[in-house]
Amino acid sequence: MIKGSQLPPEINKLINGKSTRVIHAQKTDLTGDRKFGKGYLILTDAELITVIGEKVSSEIQLDMVEQIRVDELIGCGRITAVTNDGIKNLLYYSNHLVPDFADSVRIVNNYLNNFEISEKINNYDSHCPRCEFPLPERGSRCPRCVPRVKILKRIVALTAPYKLRVFLLMLVTGMGVLFQVLPPYITKKIVDDVIGKGNINQIYFYTGAMIGCGLLYLVMRLISIRLTSWVGAKVVTDLRSRLHSVIQYLKLSFFTRREPGELVGRIMHDTGELQQFLVDGLPFLVINVISFIVVGIILLKINWVLTIFVLVPVPALILGSSWFWKKLRPLFLREGTMIGHLHSVLGESLQGLRVIKACSRENHRIGLFDSVNNKLAETQVNTQRVSGTFNETMYWVMSLGVALVWFFASKIITGGNSDFTLGDLLAFVGYIWLFYGPLQWFSVILNWMTHAFSGAERIFEILDTSPENYESPESITLPSIKGHIEFRDLHFSYERGKEVIKGLSFSITPGETIGLIGRSGAGKSTIINLLTRFFEPDSGEILIDGVAIKNLKLSQLRSSIGLVMQEPFLFNLSIAENIAYGTEHASFKEIVEAAKAAHAHEFIVRKKDGYDTLVGETGERLSGGERQRIAIARAILHNPPILVLDEATSSVDATTEKHIQEAINGLTRGRTTIAIAHRLSTLRNAHRLVVLSEGKLAEIGTHDELLEKKGIYAELIKSHTEMNALQSVMWGA
Repeated sequence: MIKGSQLPPEINKLINGKSTRVIHAQKTDLTGDRKFGKGYLILTDAELITVIGEKVSSEIQLDMVEQIRVDELIGCGRITAVTNDGIKNLLYYSNHLVPDFADSVRIVNNYLNNFEISEKINNYDSHCPRCEFPLPERGSRCPRCVPRVKILKRIVALTAPYKLRVFLLMLVTGMGVLFQVLPPYITKKIVDDVIGKGNINQIYFYTGAMIGCGLLYLVMRLISIRLTSWVGAKVVTDLRSRLHSVIQYLKLSFFTRREPGELVGRIMHDTGELQQFLVDGLPFLVINVISFIVVGIILLKINWVLTIFVLVPVPALILGSSWFWKKLRPLFLREGTMIGHLHSVLGESLQGLRVIKACSRENHRIGLFDSVNNKLAETQVNTQRVSGTFNETMYWVMSLGVALVWFFASKIITGGNSDFTLGDLLAFVGYIWLFYGPLQWFSVILNWMTHAFSGAERIFEILDTSPENYESPESITLPSIKGHIEFRDLHFSYERGKEVIKGLSFSITPGETIGLIGRSGAGKSTIINLLTRFFEPDSGEILIDGVAIKNLKLSQLRSSIGLVMQEPFLFNLSIAENIAYGTEHASFKEIVEAAKAAHAHEFIVRKKDGYDTLVGETGERLSGGERQRIAIARAILHNPPILVLDEATSSVDATTEKHIQEAINGLTRGRTTIAIAHRLSTLRNAHRLVVLSEGKLAEIGTHDELLEKKGIYAELIKSHTEMNALQSVMWGA
């Protein structure tokens, strides 16, 4: 969103004189014919103005506007105004700006009603105000505009637990630079003292010194490699563990916007890039910075005039590096994103292999993978092309400096009017390459840094994401939870501007079984997500035993709710471990009793390893019905005061369903239960039924009461009965 003072000068000029004050403005990314372009919705104290491109497309006096509203279209949205003269289309916007215009509509309508601006609106940008790059999340930092020095400081800070080894590394690095800069000076002494003055006996000393410097430099480098490898591996190991830990505590809303493969790429690939930088790039950077400074001082002492010619190419090298950095950084960011996308496609191909084969979509899947793979290759080619051009250009610029030194040094020596000797020249040229070396290798370091910084930005984005508030100082712990639940004027949207739950209010008494009914998309599963605080409501609240769940300790809230989901997830552990998951110190006897109650004991003991049978990844070695019964056994063992059954009998046959329903009837006795089912027969024992329609409470009552109303529930029962009759005829045929 844009404050009035932040509007571009040309837009301010267009609306100048039309009002006294700009109240609110929102930028759009589509023109009137739905093509990409710029435009603005501007609320002033007198008018509602729409600017498309460089023209004012509409001006409506505020006293003519009743309200503005959002129309959801295919691929975009539209803002319309309800006026005294009818409905008028104002502008279009892409789906990326849905949250922004949802806020704008609320701001404008609120102002139309009471001429005030609501302070509750999250006035966050969805694009970077500096470079206009789409932000990963509204209000988050732009990955392109994070200062490089700040990222480098954070990377270096990761080594803090290993200060002693880092100190030793710096000491060894400094000594390595010392042994690196001595050989050119020894060369000067050999040329001037041994060859020039004929002191041949000194050759043994100088040769030994040169060999010793080389040997000591080798030793320093070997020690440095051992230290950097150890520190790099430990830092990345710690970082991966930290990332995994952080991810466990992030809100589910974080994962709805990201593919699992992308997160795997961040944890594995991006940390690998960072490790390479810590092992190779950072030591190289430190060595070359020290070398650059030390050699620069030596060059000035040998001959400050020639040093000026050495420095001639440096501005070009620095400016060129800055320009190439700007070219390379977006390419590396794109490359990292493409690698994450490739991981996602590959993961889907492996996990969905049965579906792919069943639908004969192998070629389609191959084409999809190849498409992403080729885009990654194109990005890498562009990256290498820019990087290679930079390297060769830098080498040519440095050669120019060396040529200038040879030219003027030759004149100085042959002129005979200077103490500058041939030995000085050879030493000077040797130091030139030690001086230019850091600049030449800077392109390689730049490559490492860009890769590492791009990965670090994606890593720090995860680390900086606010986790769920498990232990808020303001939260309380109830002595016990009885199970009285109240939903009070609940509003919620997964994407701002697209409400899923719209003003929902009802209550459940302790021990009552409630059946949630409604067509797909009515909001049944969303209610469960809000009750468990997987997501937070936009407004309104949920209370348990009279306390808002946002004020309860999250650990107590979730431990008090047992979940049996429509698609149960099992870990690659034994059956016994899966049943006991979440219930610490459960005895084997208790596990068996829970399995018997869920009618799972019979099929478990028929397996070769019984309760020690490994279920495989996501429980793939078990049938759908077996997985469901283990999930129910887990809930039975957990023994919570509140039970949630999300289509708990969807994956079992009729006989098994009957047994499980009997187990559930025993489990729900004395517990507050919320059951979701598409097969209405599974809700016949519910005390009351809550019928949802488009996120609103449509009907509530017992089975008989709702039938008498002849509303939505009665229609669902009729459709269900007709479907069963049709299936009976088909099976009979």
